[in-house]
Amino acid sequence: MMRHIFAIGMSLGAVAISGTVFIASLFRQFALVEVAASLLTGLQVFFLGAAIGDLLDRKKEPSRTRNSGVVLFTLFLVAFYSFTRYLR
Repeated sequence: MMRHIFAIGMSLGAVAISGTVFIASLFRQFALVEVAASLLTGLQVFFLGAAIGDLLDRKKEPSRTRNSGVVLFTLFLVAFYSFTRYLR
């Protein structure tokens, strides 16, 4: 049960970070980062729904592949935003 709560919290944090990067890139007018952030935010929301679905279906463990994807996509987006911001 705690693993599911951790996966949901991690996905929720990733959604918040992706949304924050989207808003920050919107204000700084980084068009390519906006597109990447909006796509990844939608993907993170999908992953959040899947993590909640795993909890409701009472699966034994959350998907490790999905959790790894959540972390990797979030790190990619933050790195991409940082690279674009400091390169300019």
